[in-house]
Order: sequence, then structure tokens, then C-alpha cells
Amino acid sequence: MNSERSSKSNISNITTTANYLSLYLGQDQGVRLGESVVVSTKAHARMPKKKIKGQIEILTNRDAGKTYLNCIDLDQIVHIDVYHLPGEIDPRDVARAIFRAMDQYFTNQDPQLQYAEEVRFKMLSSYAEKIQISTKLGKGKIYDLFQNEIIPYTVGDEGRDHVHILARLNREEYFMVYIIATTTEEVIIQSGLQLAQVRSISHGKQKEQEDDFGHYIKIPWKRFSGQEATFMSPEENVNQLVLKLAEKFGGIEEIQDWMQMYSRNILKRKGAEYQKKKWGDIEHYVEQMEEMGLMQKTPLLGTTLTKKGLEIQDYIIKHKPELETEIRRNIRRVPGGSSTRFRKVGQSKQKTTQVEFVDYHKTINNSDNWTGNLAVAETVIQAKKSGLLRGDKHFSIKKEDLYFYDKKSYVPIDICLLMDASGSMAGDKRQAACALAQHLLLTGKERVAVVTFQEHSARVVAPFTRNQSILSKGLATINPSGLTPMASGIMTALDLISKSRVHNPLLIMITDGIPNSPLWTMDSKADALEAISKLPEQKIHFICIGVESTRLFMEKLSERGEGALYLVDDLNKENLINLVRYEKNEILKR
Repeated sequence: MNSERSSKSNISNITTTANYLSLYLGQDQGVRLGESVVVSTKAHARMPKKKIKGQIEILTNRDAGKTYLNCIDLDQIVHIDVYHLPGEIDPRDVARAIFRAMDQYFTNQDPQLQYAEEVRFKMLSSYAEKIQISTKLGKGKIYDLFQNEIIPYTVGDEGRDHVHILARLNREEYFMVYIIATTTEEVIIQSGLQLAQVRSISHGKQKEQEDDFGHYIKIPWKRFSGQEATFMSPEENVNQLVLKLAEKFGGIEEIQDWMQMYSRNILKRKGAEYQKKKWGDIEHYVEQMEEMGLMQKTPLLGTTLTKKGLEIQDYIIKHKPELETEIRRNIRRVPGGSSTRFRKVGQSKQKTTQVEFVDYHKTINNSDNWTGNLAVAETVIQAKKSGLLRGDKHFSIKKEDLYFYDKKSYVPIDICLLMDASGSMAGDKRQAACALAQHLLLTGKERVAVVTFQEHSARVVAPFTRNQSILSKGLATINPSGLTPMASGIMTALDLISKSRVHNPLLIMITDGIPNSPLWTMDSKADALEAISKLPEQKIHFICIGVESTRLFMEKLSERGEGALYLVDDLNKENLINLVRYEKNEILKR
């Protein structure tokens, strides 16, 4: 009877906590649970002891996912800190305890799960991939910690005096926070440590740490008091500035587009909303341009280019080819893959075909095969040598004297990037997908095409090409907005592939949502599944890169298209580039 009463009380606490969190976290507020736990979707800072002992500050302008996991999407990560007095907690102990607690909770909620081990394990594994634990002894996701895979603690990491937990949970899953927090407290106490009291929490802001390039890119005409003159030529300074802007905006075309928006001609200007949709937050870059004297605030027109800014704009136009060469070098660089975490579902089932070509740098003596490209010079030399050894009176070429150019083979993979350009892909996600397209074209031998879908239709942004200029001009026209007509996008890409002479076509779809604009019927999802089912018959490799929240539908989509699904925490440039490189290597192994 007491056990039953305790179980009901526990469920009541879990429900109350979930409702409480849903209310406050939805308002960007942090909460204190008990005396030692702080929960929010933001980063936390401990106030100096001399100022306010035991107070934790919720940094309302620093999203936890973006701060700790480099996520673009906001409010996806719940940040849980459980404070304790000085001591060491093994993150593997915390991981095992949370896993057992989750198992017990789900079994109590649905007793039938104890007989469906496969279903229960799949559900628990899903959560184990979404929860990361950090302490002074190391960090890792629950799934990895279970296998003794632990990342060492480094100075500056969270978790020195608390158990730092990041959980990818939606509002319907906030009940998990109570389970995670109470279980972690139990592990701390069982480890022989005392919980530390959080006396209060407060809310504040912290200035984002961004690269203040306005301080080290010294445009020649700008005077810096107390600083030595730069040894860089004026051209090198401007080139350095353009490369820094290209990291944000993508290329020369888009840098020109951005600078044009600060023209004194009102008709050529576009508002802040347009800029944010296309490039994300650009306020910091405007501030840096003002620091260098290239932009200024005016009473009537707002921020505009100064005379020197117009000179820079003119310089970019005149030196476009040289600047594009420098930018290409940067785009070719492969980002580090250590932080790219993904979950793969399924596998592309299409087979690849090789292409043979003549290797004019290597010849072989092949007397058994009379076909191929004859290496005349090598054959004549060999015949002359052999004739002397044979004692021939006249020059003659025998079968054994024949030399042919060798042959090489490789597997070309032409890529069609199918990009979701709906409203949710605006800003940094758009930039990441565009960066992927540029990287693929500049680091591979094959052609790249880009198709986008938004509102109620799709369009070919760039046909299959090896020309970076064509690709860049097409990418510059992408302005995310509206709905997600996925079926239309798939059919447009399919039509483009079928009408182009391509080798081992690979269709890569990047999306953060599910279809909500139909093509044939009133059911957007059914139309997308019907469209994707046409890929296998045309022997098209297919992969989809999406986020966890769309998993259920995307699994059906990739299965119907006989392809693979990659689920990532975030659609950033590093993740996209590393995943596509990984998939290309997987295709080449088959």
C-alpha cells in the first residue's frame, strides 16, 4: 500500500514539474528545482562569491544548444545543472542510473513494455542519444558512456563543481527533467558528496564573444593612435576583409548584394527582415564595418556606406576574379569531423558503375591483348631493342614489342542538392546548405546541381555544372520563406536528373521540417512518399539529412526511396560537409 502511494506521489511530482517547466521555460525563464538543481534552455553562470554567494545567473541571450553544442535552432536543449560540494562524480555512474530510472518509469507507465524488450530498448536508446552528461571526470552521451567511451574533462569545461546535463527534449518530454534531476542527486549523495545549495537565481545577459575583426584588419586610411603602422599592402588588407565577409555571406555575389543594401539610393535598399532571412544575424558585421569607417549611421537613411566604403565596394567589383580565387581556397578546406555526431537509419541500395579512362602517364607491355591505345614511341623503342637482341637485319615490330597506355577507372558521383527553402531554413541554415554546395563543387571531380522547394513549388537554382560562377549566381537567389512543398521539390529534382547525362546520381535532401504543401492530392506527406518512390526505378542514390524532430516521417521517406537518413543535432556547415563526405566514401566502398 505504501509502495503504491509512493508511486502515485512520484507520478504527481513528475507531472507537476513538467507543467511548471513548460510554463517558465516557454517564457525564457530559468527555474530552481529543490535546493541544488537549476533548469533552463539558456546558459548558466555562477556569480562571484564576493558578490552574491550561491546565486546562479540565467543568461537569457545565450541559448544552451548554441552555446554548448553549436546548434542553430534555439530552445531545443534543456540545460540541467545539479550542484554539489567539491569532489568527483563519475559521469558513467550518472548515465547508468538515469538509464535505469527511465527504464523503470516507462515500465511502470506501460507494464506491457516489460514483455516487449526490443521496443523498450529502442525507446531508451533514443533518449540515451539525446542526453549528454559532463562532470569533472569527463563527459559524453549516455549511449557512449554506457560503452565506457568518455571524453576527458578539460579546463574551462562545464561540470567542475556540478553535474552538467544537456537534454534534447520537446515540451511533451519535460517530465524527463524530474527523473534526470532526482536521479543525479541520488548518485551525488551515494558518492559520498553533499549537494550544494543554490540560494537564488537571477536573469541577465552576457555579450556574445564574436571575432572583432575591425580591430585587426587595418584599412590603410584609418588611423590607429598608439599602434604601429601595418606592414600589409592596401590590397592585402582589403583582401583580408573580403575573406572575413565571405565566411558569413558565402561569396563575392552575396557580399556585393549585402553592401548594396547600405547604398544611399533608397530604391536599392532592402530591409533588415530580408537580410535576416537570407544571412541570419548581421548586426555584428555592420558594427565592425562602422569600426573600420566603412559604414556610418545617418539621421535620415540609417546606416549607409561611407566614401571609403564605396571605394571598397568598387575595389571588390574590379578585383572580383582574384578575390574569388582566394575565397575558393577557403571553401575547399574540410572542417574537423570530431564534433559531428549523427544517427544513420537505412542505407542507399543502388549499385555504382565505374568509368574507364586512358592513363597517358603509364604504359604496359601487353602481348596478350591487341586492343587499346597504342603507345607508339614506347613500342618503337622496344622493337628497336628487341631487334638488336634478335639479330634482325631489318627493323620490324613483333607482337611482344607492343606497348599500350594503361587504363584507370573511378566511380563518378554527380550530386543534386535538394534544399528546403521554406521559412524555417532562413539565415544560418540557408548559409550552411549553400556552403555545402560550393564545397562539393570545388573538392570533387563531378558536377553539382541545386534544386529548392518553398511556398507551393520548386525550381532549379543551378543545373548540373562544374562552373562555380553559375552555381554562385544561383545560390545568391535563394530567399527562404513560406511552406514546404517537398513532393514538388522531389519531382523537379527527378526531372532534372532524368534529362541530364549524369553518372551514379546522388540526391541529397536537406530539410528541417515535414511537407505541408501538397502536389497531387490534399495530403502533403502522401504526395512526398509517392514522389520519392519513383527514385529507385531510375537508380538514384538518395540520402536525407534532417533533425530529430522529423524522424518518424523521414524514416518512412528514406525507406520508400531506398536511401539513408542522417539525423543530426543541427544543420550547420560542419555537419553537412562531413556527412556528405562520409556518405560518398560509403558509396565508393560498395
